Amino acid sequence: MLDISEIMTPREDLVIVAPDWSLDDVRRVLAKHAIRHLPVLDESDRLVGLVSLTDVLLAGSDGQRRVEDIMVRNIDTVDERNHVRHAALLMFRRKRSCLPVTRDGNLRGIVTDSDFLEVAIALMEQMETVEPEPADLDPLD
Repeated sequence: MLDISEIMTPREDLVIVAPDWSLDDVRRVLAKHAIRHLPVLDESDRLVGLVSLTDVLLAGSDGQRRVEDIMVRNIDTVDERNHVRHAALLMFRRKRSCLPVTRDGNLRGIVTDSDFLEVAIALMEQMETVEPEPADLDPLD
């Protein structure tokens, strides 16, 4: 079984924001990197929230508002040692598009719905190479 650490975006590849960032700054970062989710860390490097493109869009046009005003504070997380199935079920049941991945309370990465689509595509491709073609099943040949 796959662990979530095998499909997540690792912390060193993440764009991370602070609670005092302005929404204008967040909009620029989201657009520049073509991403939809940003972990929010405080000055102690502690995960305090998550802000998404949807949160920013719903916040309106006041670009001087701060991330701390719109971020989701009560976030679900998964441990990097959890199985992919566990994270997928959590995301599905709680209708999440992203989960921060932690270990011992420290941010290690994030996993998004796009990561799960990549897994699904890889599995479908594997199935296509294993399943016989319908013509191969014709008993008259």
